[in-house]
Amino acid sequence: MSDFERVAALDEIPENGRLSVVVDDIPVLLVRTGEKFYAIEDVCSHDGQPLSDGPIENGQITCMRHGAKFDLATGAAKRMPATTGIRVFAVELRGTDIYCRESDGAVQPAELQTTATALPTADSGCCGGHNHAATTTTCDQHAPASDVPSAPRSLDEKMLEALRQVIDPELMVNIVDLGLIYSINYDGAKAYVDMTLTSPMCPAGPQLVQQSKMALERLREVDEAVIKIVMTPPWSPDRMTDEARDQLGIF
Repeated sequence: MSDFERVAALDEIPENGRLSVVVDDIPVLLVRTGEKFYAIEDVCSHDGQPLSDGPIENGQITCMRHGAKFDLATGAAKRMPATTGIRVFAVELRGTDIYCRESDGAVQPAELQTTATALPTADSGCCGGHNHAATTTTCDQHAPASDVPSAPRSLDEKMLEALRQVIDPELMVNIVDLGLIYSINYDGAKAYVDMTLTSPMCPAGPQLVQQSKMALERLREVDEAVIKIVMTPPWSPDRMTDEARDQLGIF
């Protein structure tokens, strides 16, 4: 079984929200219901459509196209026309990050711990008895992990990161590394993206447009995303990143 890999930050998925990510090159939907987190394969086993925008009720997600239902914890098909289940993924919450890995059976949801921990007081002491309240020093155990704050990401970076969660279902490579994104602009809370397809008749075009729109609109800074398909200049393999070439075995 593969190791856990980081897929998102906690603040990227609000309460009762969802987020499309990739685990071992598999499109995965992270689902948060209250303080519980699930991860399922983001593909309906009936017709291959993404489950990203399906309603969730009673621990089940419904495919918007034909009404198939799947259990969030087991992946089992719960309603026709689906007869085959989908893969589920174990979720771990580590600090402010979310980690996932594929599971070979039913999983327990990861749960956000909200119980407050009492802080040491001047009378109680800690770490062998010295009191932080009475001194200006802190022990190694309670010192900040780093005194250097991380640089804030620009909106361009956040949008590209969001679009990297959109996977071409035929090549199984994200659309950014494939070189499908031509330009990103924004006006206030409205984002505009020019993207292309690997071919004018690409059957996955509508799916990629919808998933790109949803990925961007999950960002707090984006209220609406407008995706425009352009075919000039035409796409070629030269636009792919080295990572995409390695993944597809192109040298």
